[in-house]
Amino acid sequence: NSSVIVSIWEKKRIIGFGRATSDKIYRAVLWDVVVANDLQGIGLGKLVVHALLQAPEIKNVERTYLMTTNGCSFYEQLGFQKVGNQNLMIKERG
Repeated sequence: NSSVIVSIWEKKRIIGFGRATSDKIYRAVLWDVVVANDLQGIGLGKLVVHALLQAPEIKNVERTYLMTTNGCSFYEQLGFQKVGNQNLMIKERG
């Protein structure tokens, strides 16, 4: 049920992928931005993120969120900022 899905292909091999959800007005969330290991560092991730952010379902929202474990510097290059006053909370099924 993603609002936007972006993929980059090299012949029959998927080399980049991203997806996002959005209410189209207030909030969007980037969920997955993935680039093949052997092709990282050449700008494919930036292409995926830019394509997601320019999609009609996302481009006019007030805020776009994402979570990352080790990609902060990558996303900061694209205009995202660390937020210190919010907490990640999880409720697992069962």
